[in-house]
Amino acid sequence: MTPPLTFRRGSADDAEALALLAAQTFLETYRDFEEVQDNTDYVAKHFRVPAVAALLADPQATTLLAASGAELAGYAVLRAGSTPSCVTGEKPLQLERFYLAEAAIGRGEGTRLLRAVQAEARRLGALTLWLGVYHRNARAIRFYEARGFCQIGERDFPFGGRIFVDPVYAIAVDEIRFPEPTGRSRES
Repeated sequence: MTPPLTFRRGSADDAEALALLAAQTFLETYRDFEEVQDNTDYVAKHFRVPAVAALLADPQATTLLAASGAELAGYAVLRAGSTPSCVTGEKPLQLERFYLAEAAIGRGEGTRLLRAVQAEARRLGALTLWLGVYHRNARAIRFYEARGFCQIGERDFPFGGRIFVDPVYAIAVDEIRFPEPTGRSRES
């Protein structure tokens, strides 16, 4: 049996490993949705080691890492700052990225990572957690809705030379629900 993941904040020393994981999880998540070249271009721009090192050094961002032993298996990025007008909750914080490697999906690790996100959001003083999600990513939408997130609006997301209109979800940090596992689920 695979041991549960452990969680910690990322540091500059994690840039190379996180860049590899971020590229892997992005490609795993979106391989069936968009053109391969668009995905590859996005990864080349956003998940190179220098870009990830800049993210880890950004004072407006907090990166949480999920590890299985010494190997990274997931991550989440929380970001303070610009918020779309549809987010009206107090003290908002964006859940900018939330990814698990395929091998970690279906074991309740997504819920555990979200618990770590909730704890970090509280530590940062946030009262509202918001996120944008790709409208075709039904698994992610089911995950967030099952935990109480509600769609509150939309926002534009440029990708591959096009503009996608992604739903925006939000929830009060203290109202996130954590359903009990009922067996293997591809959503957790």
